[in-house]
Amino acid sequence: MSKLKQCIYTVILLLTCLVASPYIYKQIWNDSTVISPKASAKEPSAASKPEAETTTASQESTTEAQPTSEGETTAPATQEQPTEPVSSTVNWVQSGPEYFDDALFIGDSRTEGIRDYGTLKNADYFCQRGLSAYQIDTSYVNGDTVWDFLKKKPYAKIYLMLGINEVGNDIEYTASAYRKIVDEIHAVQPNALIYLQGNLHVASFAETSTISNERINALNSKIQALADNKSIFYIEVNSIFDDGSGALTAEYTSDGIHVLAKYYADWCDWLCQNTVAPAGTSATEAAKPETTEASTYTSEPAAATRPQNESFSNQ
Repeated sequence: MSKLKQCIYTVILLLTCLVASPYIYKQIWNDSTVISPKASAKEPSAASKPEAETTTASQESTTEAQPTSEGETTAPATQEQPTEPVSSTVNWVQSGPEYFDDALFIGDSRTEGIRDYGTLKNADYFCQRGLSAYQIDTSYVNGDTVWDFLKKKPYAKIYLMLGINEVGNDIEYTASAYRKIVDEIHAVQPNALIYLQGNLHVASFAETSTISNERINALNSKIQALADNKSIFYIEVNSIFDDGSGALTAEYTSDGIHVLAKYYADWCDWLCQNTVAPAGTSATEAAKPETTEASTYTSEPAAATRPQNESFSNQ
């Protein structure tokens, strides 16, 4: 090739480079700006991770049981802990004496006091001096056992108070005998409300090593445990007869074991104030007086059968 042609080609190449260089430079610049964000997107930071992924990881970490120092596992942090069952609330209401027209009272000499000196004259009574949970099956009132009484007619309420005659014996044994009676009463009269009356305290001067208020409280606690607050209820009249030390007030008794005859009317009034409203009945409705003949029933004076001042001392 001649030198002339080389010069011509060199000039053409230089012109071509001068013309094309701005476009080549622009393309190189654009390519560099596109490549840079792609490179940075290859390794996203923890903050830019998808939300669903972090949520799942969080749930897994909170639901996994954690070991304790003793090797046991605790419940998951987000798991709801079981709640304790709520005990049934008793709808206590005040009733009139007619409430006891279909009631049976079972008990010892203290129940005899309710029968003889109290104001609930239309109720039935199976009571006997010295009656205990141990020998109730072989005890007779007017020729009938308590089970004869229970089978003669249906009762809506049954009041049971036993224990003062056996409180000096083994408490657990007495409580088991008491439970047997309650179970058998419920079997014979399944529709009746059963009221378990806690035993009346004795006066301080009447306490002995075997008959003491401490032992009475222990037995009453066992009796109270039998109540389910559905068909079996526990009531205790000691609140109106106790002195400040938790003993029967000395002025209310002569023998330290039974209240004076005149106070059985107060006992009956207290029973009227502590009755259970029928299921589905509000306290207001249950307390309304009925416009029946029964609602005109008036309390008889406590001296209806014996003088009020007479001390009722038989146990």
